[in-house]
Amino acid sequence: MRILRRELLRQFGVAGAATAFFPAFAESAPSAADSPTRIVRLNRNESAYGPCERAKAAFQEAFREVNRYPSEDVENLREAVAVLHGVQPENITLGCGSTEIMRMAAEACLGPGKTLVTASPTCDFIARAARLVGAEVRSTPLTRDYAHDLNAMLAKTDATTGLLCICNPNNPTGTLTPRSDLEAFLPKVRSGVWVLIDEAYHDYVTPTGTYASWTARAVDTPQLIVTRTFSMVYGLAGLRVGYAISSAETAKRLAARRLPMDVSVVAARVALAALSDSAYTKKIAKLNEDDRQEFFNQANARMLRCLDSQTNFVLLRTATTGKEVVDLLRARGVLVSAGYPAFEKHIRVSLGLPEDMQAFWRVWDGLMPHHPM
Repeated sequence: MRILRRELLRQFGVAGAATAFFPAFAESAPSAADSPTRIVRLNRNESAYGPCERAKAAFQEAFREVNRYPSEDVENLREAVAVLHGVQPENITLGCGSTEIMRMAAEACLGPGKTLVTASPTCDFIARAARLVGAEVRSTPLTRDYAHDLNAMLAKTDATTGLLCICNPNNPTGTLTPRSDLEAFLPKVRSGVWVLIDEAYHDYVTPTGTYASWTARAVDTPQLIVTRTFSMVYGLAGLRVGYAISSAETAKRLAARRLPMDVSVVAARVALAALSDSAYTKKIAKLNEDDRQEFFNQANARMLRCLDSQTNFVLLRTATTGKEVVDLLRARGVLVSAGYPAFEKHIRVSLGLPEDMQAFWRVWDGLMPHHPM
């Protein structure tokens, strides 16, 4: 990918600052002139492997009709998603990524004088949407095991609360909130309060008795909304398709806030094709599991600490602030993310292709001190 001149100048500036802050690295670190011409993007939790061949073929075919508004294509996708989960189409709400579903939920369940209760740190899309509709956001720290502190969330709930949000597995930690904790939690939620469980990373979880999806229960639980996305294991982040599973009444409440024709013809057809290749998604989940283990192996070999992720990213501890490390890596053409409450000395590294991860570790070894974090 060609780097713009302005971006190159900015990277050179960051590299100079890095040398000033870390003089010990000045001789061993590669110069900015040696930065790769291809940016290594490990900062947005995208699928490294992209979509299946069926989805690629569907894209080529659908592109011929980009002059058309979506019609039965979206309904076909909704029906296919319903079949996948063993529910009825009226239990499915489609959206422009699961982020639009979160916006719908914020508009449907919140407003001025209402409160959202969530964790910190976690995916912040729902908090942004809540503030846009005038709601207050209340957050609680994670537990020592990096799960949602559900009892603390209940304690933050009162008559003003309209929505509770749980990201499971959680972003940015990659950790799970146990099934038993959620089973005990849901009956305690006040009447009239909705619970949104974001399962964007569900397909990456290694099967375990401590974790379970809530899609099957959402249909019969009026207060429950479960969100999923085509952005992760299906490799369609750029097309923006997500959905929610809920009771039919809750689905109507959400759909009333949908943007007209929010899912395009191309997105609907490609997502439908992606759904038809379950063997591919299983393959990607296995590749991700292997890539994740290799990341742990590399971290352990360097005596680095990271959280035990169940997703396609890992939260890695750093010697200095994560934001400083982000700038150092960016100057060498490697993008990661940082700046999470209570994890200021961490970076979140998305799992990339083997060559991407080799580039990450090569740059890391050239920049970072070789001692335990």
